[in-house]
Amino acid sequence: MKTTFTAFFTALLLLLSLPTQARELAGVTVPDQITVGDNYYLDLNGMGLREKFWIDVYVGSLYLPKPSKNVGEILVQPGPLRIQLDFIYKEVTSDKLVNGWKEGFENNQDESTLNKLQSRIEKFYGFFAESAHKGDRYTIDYIPGQGTSVSKNGVLLGTIEGEDFKTALLEIWLGNKPADKNLKKGMLGL
Repeated sequence: MKTTFTAFFTALLLLLSLPTQARELAGVTVPDQITVGDNYYLDLNGMGLREKFWIDVYVGSLYLPKPSKNVGEILVQPGPLRIQLDFIYKEVTSDKLVNGWKEGFENNQDESTLNKLQSRIEKFYGFFAESAHKGDRYTIDYIPGQGTSVSKNGVLLGTIEGEDFKTALLEIWLGNKPADKNLKKGMLGL
């Protein structure tokens, strides 16, 4: 009996010591599962490469409580999510970051929605007052009841309230006119 218990305990320790599964793209490695907020477990839905004029800019990863390849399901899925941006280009200036966000919002939202969200969108732009450099990681976490928090390299830049803002932001990558079609496919796990 003691031998069986010892073998079981040893096997359990080995299992627990195995490294967490991870995926790699363009030199960026991300885990298959993360924890956000008050112990919300999220799975990697997919990851892709943001390119602009044949230049690799960042690796975008999408984490969800329930992975899906269906944009409609993802946009209405309740619960938390994370969008993670790992920059691989040497520098993207603040102006270029904000212009990219602006283009993404305008391409995927009607005028009425943009007007409703305008003050929160402007607050979001303010989080990108500094350039992004190779190796920088932005995490955009949505937690129900708290809002969308943006962090750079683990430092919280701010939080924006509203599920409607989260959905509009998510459509920058997954909407009808995404920032990059191949990035969209990657984030959807296709």
